[in-house]
Amino acid sequence: MNINAKDYWENRFASGDWEDKEGRLQTKNFAKNIVKLINISFDFSGKILDFGCGLGDAMPIYREHFERASLIGVDRSKTAIAKCKEKYSDIAEFIECDYIEVTKADVIISCAVFEHLSDQMEIAKHLLTKCTVLYIFVPYKETIVFGKEHVNSYDDNSFNDFEKCNSTIFISKGWSQYGLRLWLDIYLKNLLRPLLGKKIVHRKRMIMFQLKGKLQNG
Repeated sequence: MNINAKDYWENRFASGDWEDKEGRLQTKNFAKNIVKLINISFDFSGKILDFGCGLGDAMPIYREHFERASLIGVDRSKTAIAKCKEKYSDIAEFIECDYIEVTKADVIISCAVFEHLSDQMEIAKHLLTKCTVLYIFVPYKETIVFGKEHVNSYDDNSFNDFEKCNSTIFISKGWSQYGLRLWLDIYLKNLLRPLLGKKIVHRKRMIMFQLKGKLQNG
């Protein structure tokens, strides 16, 4: 059973749970990696759409790096979009909608969304009709735990059925260990794990998929 129903996420955003668990900081950390990895020039003046924008905290980072671009954030949570408009309406447009209603854009970015979706491939196919390039950012080779939010695991070949799919593996704050946690949970414990008959643990990674969209005139 996929727990990622619309009501589930509406409650997470409305109750403050997303913010209490540092969701805003995670979004910002992801966005700082995204602007380094996507193939967009600093003077790009087209439309960039953030699919599953949450509370919109990637937008200031996108605006800083792509000053001339038109920014659009979409999410199916009414509360999330209301909070986006309250905080970031001066730098981006925000729309409450499902994937079927997504507007056309030159570039669509979806970060930390597809691992939650049961119908992920159908959604990817539809989004590709709305853009010239689609970037999907997800955890890499994650072990899925039944009953949790993440229902899909991804490797290098996950989107090979799509035309011109390129991928990049990277480490990101907000998902992998950094600072003291890196030293305690990874480096130090890895010295002891072989002695206890346990496997060495590696830092968690993410993967970016770049897919060619079908929109000719964005």
